[in-house]
Amino acid sequence: MISQFLSLERNFRSVEEKGLKEKHLPLQIGWHLSVETIDAFFERHETPGYKFDVDSEGNVFIVEMEGPEHTSVNELLTDYFKIPNGGIIRNAPIKVEINSAHYRPHGGGNPSSPDLAIRPNLNIIPRPLPPPLPPRRRRFGRTVHPRPSRHLEIPPVDRGGRPHARIMCEIAVSESYDDLKAKCNRWMLQEYVRCVLGIKIYKKRVTRNATGQFDRCMIAILWSRPPARLPRQVAVPMQPGVFTEEWNFGTINYHDGRATTCIAPNLPNYQITIPVREVFWNPPIVGGVPNTARYAPVVPAGVAIPNFIIDLFDIQQVVLENQDDN
Repeated sequence: MISQFLSLERNFRSVEEKGLKEKHLPLQIGWHLSVETIDAFFERHETPGYKFDVDSEGNVFIVEMEGPEHTSVNELLTDYFKIPNGGIIRNAPIKVEINSAHYRPHGGGNPSSPDLAIRPNLNIIPRPLPPPLPPRRRRFGRTVHPRPSRHLEIPPVDRGGRPHARIMCEIAVSESYDDLKAKCNRWMLQEYVRCVLGIKIYKKRVTRNATGQFDRCMIAILWSRPPARLPRQVAVPMQPGVFTEEWNFGTINYHDGRATTCIAPNLPNYQITIPVREVFWNPPIVGGVPNTARYAPVVPAGVAIPNFIIDLFDIQQVVLENQDDN
């Protein structure tokens, strides 16, 4: 394990020292590592500016560099998801967290962190009781209790033992559209994840808009579990009850190269609606599985509005405002 850890650390330090260009992404920096090795690396290293992915075989990749466009969209979505809190700051019913460590679904306990994780406050849905500690063993010259992996628990928890996020967001600038879709599809394998919002921001075009900003293609995709399928929604193969809906909301349509009609705020065709109740989905456990028959989540008092409404024109504008137009 120590040799694996040192190899991963050496590879990451090399990236930091030499710099990393977008054309080199995704970049693999670890091969077939144990969960303990990966945990130790992320516990001992601050990794601001980089987004990682760990596959089910323990391979570690840098998949994204968090530039100003990525950061600005993250901040805007955070504001949107906090609106139903009605201005409450401490003990707000809805918690929005950046890069919150979770378990990769069907990933053998390997970590994965979405850009945003939206979950209920602990005073609404408390932490599930932790399992018994495993026997002590030696690690880095010390005798410690190994951290128990909780990736198979029901109800599920994040890496810190808190209730699993119910809504997640993934933002891709360097990552490809296909990789973004695969990651969002994977999150939906966890039943407690009710919605995933994926935002793909493509490279700048050579043309400019009327204000002199480079044109850009952008696509939003929403994965959800609606009670009934809507006309625009597409069923996700191998995931019963999961559907996607897609919006082309950049200045240029990715598929035909024409200007989009996403030219002002408050246009219904460019708004994404997510029911706030999804954050509080917490069915009773019967026989070790969630019992969803006739279950409806209860929205706590103090939640100001019934829906998150995300205006894609606002996202388009913060991307254009934060890109380099020189």
